Amino acid sequence: MNSKRILNIVTIVLFLITVVILGLFMFGGEIPNQLYDTPIYTGALLNWAYVLFGIAIIAAIIFPIARLFTRPKQAMKSFIGLLAVIVVVVIAYAMADGTPMNIPGYNGPDNVPSMLILSDTIIFTMYILFIGAILAILGTEIYRRLK
Repeated sequence: MNSKRILNIVTIVLFLITVVILGLFMFGGEIPNQLYDTPIYTGALLNWAYVLFGIAIIAAIIFPIARLFTRPKQAMKSFIGLLAVIVVVVIAYAMADGTPMNIPGYNGPDNVPSMLILSDTIIFTMYILFIGAILAILGTEIYRRLK
């Protein structure tokens, strides 16, 4: 089997697992006696998100290193992309605010500056990457029309 076929199979399997876990989360029921609606499979969905995130991080680091030995010029482009993501995360970290929030009825351990900065960094990184993706799509379409 060639690598493209293996990659397609792995992608389909990951997608199917995601659909099943998302279905369990959406339709698997609620935890009884909770103040707010709390799906039973929230933990499974979060754990699967962590697994996918870990796979993405490993792929983002390993593939450029492997490509460094096979195609050095293309590897530099991969490292530039990885460096751009690091710059985006640093900018998002600089924008993050660690001021504890006043949340009535919440006394949990996550309303501390370190967790608030981490969550702000993740949210701002997603915003920046989303805006970048939209601008890239628009820029590509405009470039194609003008060419």
